[in-house]
Amino acid sequence: ARMQQRMDALGVRFRPHAKTSKCAEVVRRQIAAGAQGITVSTLKEAEQFFAAGVDDILYAVAIVPSKFDHALRLVRAGCRLTLLVESVAAAEQLAAHGRANGHSHRVLIEVDTDGHRSGIPPEDARLLAVAAALVDDGAELAGVLTHAGSSYGLNTPAALEAMAEQERAGCVRAAERLRAAGHACPVVSVGSTPTALHARRLDGVTEVRAGVYVF
Repeated sequence: ARMQQRMDALGVRFRPHAKTSKCAEVVRRQIAAGAQGITVSTLKEAEQFFAAGVDDILYAVAIVPSKFDHALRLVRAGCRLTLLVESVAAAEQLAAHGRANGHSHRVLIEVDTDGHRSGIPPEDARLLAVAAALVDDGAELAGVLTHAGSSYGLNTPAALEAMAEQERAGCVRAAERLRAAGHACPVVSVGSTPTALHARRLDGVTEVRAGVYVF
């Protein structure tokens, strides 16, 4: 309830990450508290939560070709599934898969805002190249996503507030670049439990993802 109240006060949609609990009852309580959709880290998680009645799911790991058909099966069963890419090659392959199957995959581009794990830096030319590859009958660019995983290594309020702002500003900057290039970019998704709890403002962000807070 405290996390949901914080997200409401900051004016953003809350899409909790279910990879830690992997529990339908936990997710039901998160949705009852006000969450809109969930985040998962595997398509198996997506499949299980969809079977449990959750139909708005973000698969927040850069998808690879071997998983394209599984994702399509979930969508055709009625799941509102959003996918993630971080390279031109993946974007091109996913769009081609969508075209070949008469489907337009809903896709976010992963943005690297802290050098911790993966994604494209906000000012990198590849950001626009990936977006261009997704402007296709087989894919739809829905926005950008980032995860400040390095926040888990910080342990002072000042450092965590600074990382939350770095995460927010970097993801918003990526969205601004895409919009300037003619892309709609409606979704600006950020989140980790430490940054969600320490963000002072979330201007320009549309949704936050956090999961371990439930424990």
